[in-house]
Amino acid sequence: MAAIQVGEFVVSQNLSLTFSRVSGDFNPLHTDPILARRYQFGSTVVHGVHATLKALDLYFEGIRKVVSLSSIRAVYSKPIRHGDVVNVMCSKRDSGDITLELYCRGSRSQLIKLRLSSDLPSEKSVVNRKHEGGEPGTSCPDLMFEGSLGQSGVVPLFWNNALMTEIFPALTRFVPAYQSCLLLGTTHIVGMHCPGLNSVYGSFDLSFCDTTDEFEQNLAYEVTQADSRFSRVIISLKHSVIHGEVEAFYRPRPVSQSAFMAIKSLVDPEQFLGQTALVVGGSRGLGEITSKLIAAGGGQVVLTYSSGQDDAEAIVEDVQKSGGQCEAVHYNVLSSGVAKPLVLGDRHFTHIYYFASPKIEKGRLSIWDSALFETFTEFYLAGLAKLLEYFVVDSAYRKHGVKLLLPSTEFLDNPADGFSEYVACKAAMESFASQFQDKHSSWRICTPRLPRLSTDQTASVVQASPIETAQTILAQLLKLDRDKHQ
Repeated sequence: MAAIQVGEFVVSQNLSLTFSRVSGDFNPLHTDPILARRYQFGSTVVHGVHATLKALDLYFEGIRKVVSLSSIRAVYSKPIRHGDVVNVMCSKRDSGDITLELYCRGSRSQLIKLRLSSDLPSEKSVVNRKHEGGEPGTSCPDLMFEGSLGQSGVVPLFWNNALMTEIFPALTRFVPAYQSCLLLGTTHIVGMHCPGLNSVYGSFDLSFCDTTDEFEQNLAYEVTQADSRFSRVIISLKHSVIHGEVEAFYRPRPVSQSAFMAIKSLVDPEQFLGQTALVVGGSRGLGEITSKLIAAGGGQVVLTYSSGQDDAEAIVEDVQKSGGQCEAVHYNVLSSGVAKPLVLGDRHFTHIYYFASPKIEKGRLSIWDSALFETFTEFYLAGLAKLLEYFVVDSAYRKHGVKLLLPSTEFLDNPADGFSEYVACKAAMESFASQFQDKHSSWRICTPRLPRLSTDQTASVVQASPIETAQTILAQLLKLDRDKHQ
């Protein structure tokens, strides 16, 4: 049969928190927007099982028939972010076999295959058990892939009938509660036990059996396969009414940049003396490194953060306790209007280092992803222009100028498949910088085409050490002071 649309749904951050209280999976990848900035996807994402159950809920709302699941398999190919509109399509419905596909931002995010049975299983009682202390920040074990083979355990199955009825009314009405409860148990295992903190749920494949009236209120698991090439594990489940397995991955840990004392060993203590630097996006990544390098060389640093206040304050403390000059201010490059003097104060900046950036990701469409290009443009062009507007209306800055570093990308010289939107926006930024330089001849602008360096954004593909990354950035800082526009 031709694919038909079942419906659509949107999951908010608050709804994910409610789902965490239902399932017991409080992994910060789903619940903590600040920590999730440093994770693989650059933001929080919807629990895979949450989206699966939302799709099932829409499907059963349409058929409005009491059934049971004989088997269900789901594959999570791409993350769904909070606020994304997810379209649910049914591409097969034949003899109880159903195929659902979830599409988000132009590409398929999930594939769900299920087999339904009209033979209802015997009644199985699910205990209404809420997660104890269930709030964001509930700790997950920080496990390593090494040694994962053979890891096993038993987890409690959680069930909150009131919240399940609120979130998934049709699913709760038409499908036995114990089957949904077991699906919830799989995300609890992956997110909170194995792999735990640094986990990504890949898929599950489960079959239900009706051999007993008793329902065990716990779910046992064991890692039966471990593939080091992909940091992939297969987790076998043990329970009286199901058999099957879960696929999960260990995601890269967030990158920790070098401490200020380590940075100081790279820099002449007077290398940046007399420099008053504004480091936009200085709370992590390359901005964090730049802030430490300038302070280590005797410069005064004002770093900005948008959401990572704790990160920014930790950098300031690290620098100040070792004698460096550094402070942090809140500034969002996406805010309307020009940068307010209240934010920048009455300082006279000699240098600006612009590292504001969204998550750098591939386009989801085959040729061009307009929404992604617009996101890049908001940071690399519109946000930059609003900041510079504040400076150029000041006669002192027009006369004496500022040295400005705008990192570009080596992808302009060596294109990487799937990054067309990112490359096009960086090329536009370089063109904007060139035209700005021509109009404001007292300014010096450098747009170095940097290679991939060790940051949270590249943790899965870059093996360079934090010190090597700092050395690369230091070379660009020194070049800015030597050269005119590049």
